Amino acid sequence: MTQSPPSPHISPADLRGKRLHFMGIGGSGITSVVQMALLEGAHCTGCEQTLSSATEWIAAKGVPVVEGHSPSHLDDGVDILIIVPAVMKLDKNNPEVVEARRRGIPVIDWQAVLGAFMAGKFGISVAGVHAKGTVTAMISQILIEAGMDPTCEVGAMVPRWQGNVRMGASDYFVNEADEFNLNFLHYHPRLAVITSIEFEHPEFFNNYEELKDGFDAFVAGMDFDGNWDLPTTLVVNWDSPGCRELRDRMAAWPGRLITYSLEGDADYMGDDVQLEGETSFHARDAKGNDLGRFTLPLPGRFNVENALGAIAATRELGIDPEIIRRTLANYGGVYRRFQVTQAANTITVIDDYAHHPTAIEVTLDAIRLRFPKRRLIATFQPHMFTRLKTFLEDFSHSFGAADDVVIVDVFPARERDTGMIHARDLVAAIQRDRAFAGQPDRVHYGGSLDQTRDLLARLVQPGDVLAMLGSGSVYQISGKLLRSPDFAGFDPDARIDH
Repeated sequence: MTQSPPSPHISPADLRGKRLHFMGIGGSGITSVVQMALLEGAHCTGCEQTLSSATEWIAAKGVPVVEGHSPSHLDDGVDILIIVPAVMKLDKNNPEVVEARRRGIPVIDWQAVLGAFMAGKFGISVAGVHAKGTVTAMISQILIEAGMDPTCEVGAMVPRWQGNVRMGASDYFVNEADEFNLNFLHYHPRLAVITSIEFEHPEFFNNYEELKDGFDAFVAGMDFDGNWDLPTTLVVNWDSPGCRELRDRMAAWPGRLITYSLEGDADYMGDDVQLEGETSFHARDAKGNDLGRFTLPLPGRFNVENALGAIAATRELGIDPEIIRRTLANYGGVYRRFQVTQAANTITVIDDYAHHPTAIEVTLDAIRLRFPKRRLIATFQPHMFTRLKTFLEDFSHSFGAADDVVIVDVFPARERDTGMIHARDLVAAIQRDRAFAGQPDRVHYGGSLDQTRDLLARLVQPGDVLAMLGSGSVYQISGKLLRSPDFAGFDPDARIDH
């Protein structure tokens, strides 16, 4: 199986009074560890290849941040270098890392530090190829409303927390567990949720079997030693074929398996799903308990699935259904997960992190269901060349719900452009899809962010719904576009965070 780089063992006490330098500090998850380290009494600095709103945000908390990577960042008595795994994926001989190792400075993935903060706690980890951030935030908010005062970490900004981490005083620790680089093997939860398993991260996993092996290892590493009332419990989405396959490989696993489903028999079941207008569904458990009707401010069947997973996990913790119902009805959402901005000139922008073919398809279907009679323009920025090449055919079939499609240049992330594939290849593939057959002019190549903005300024009309999709920098387009003279009267800061 593909191996992630080992990280030295560390405990929170090891950080007190130490000088920590965070390399890649603008990443979506590493800032949570920065905040925990600050509270532990560490002195923190950081660097990022390109400064962004994320680096500005963490700098505002008193953490000096510089642009670029350099061995000179280690000169001020750095005790530990903490990195995002993408640093080494992009350059195995990164000069800053090489110099740290030459000086004998420990180099540690930020996920290993988060795992150290979780050690000895009642860990609740949410894993899965899709929706782990949303389900983590749902479970976290339910525990907060139940008065359980958890520490919570999500790999995205949560508006209600004004950040991506919420520090609590109890033993409960909720986190998002990412499968890339086998990052989730740093976590050993007592209660875990797996939302979905299908092939992803082809830049790391050589094939689907390796990814499934990773999930097997995550489950095998759950907490069986802690002295907690709840036995080791795994909650899985029974509607995900990959999750069902996981069960088939767990015959000798000694923990409890809890299932949830919208399609068939499971320990927790949802039915009578209403998706038009207000999203709602009915839930019950296999013991015959009627849990009642739940409403969500989020659209889409996939979000009903997410909510049912949160219900299953929190009911296993003994939380009253009424608290769960009230929390989900007022769920405040996660940044860039179906985040809606509404305009004075009737344009609606929906910003979403979707970057896998499955996520794009279900997100666009949900938008179409919510806005059935309005023109939908889907703007997508592919994330990494390897993913685009591996899933090109799947991507080509993901945009059928859109009226027009705009494809932005590939966001390289932790890869370099070797010429293996181009955004224009995706444009051509979508044009060949039956949803756009005979209408190739509905699929457009956008180019760079600025070029895409100019194209959208010509395409978008009053009343349109504009979906900005991708996990890279695509979200920057709508802000620039809607501040331009072409859209006078639009308030780009009037966000409705769902």
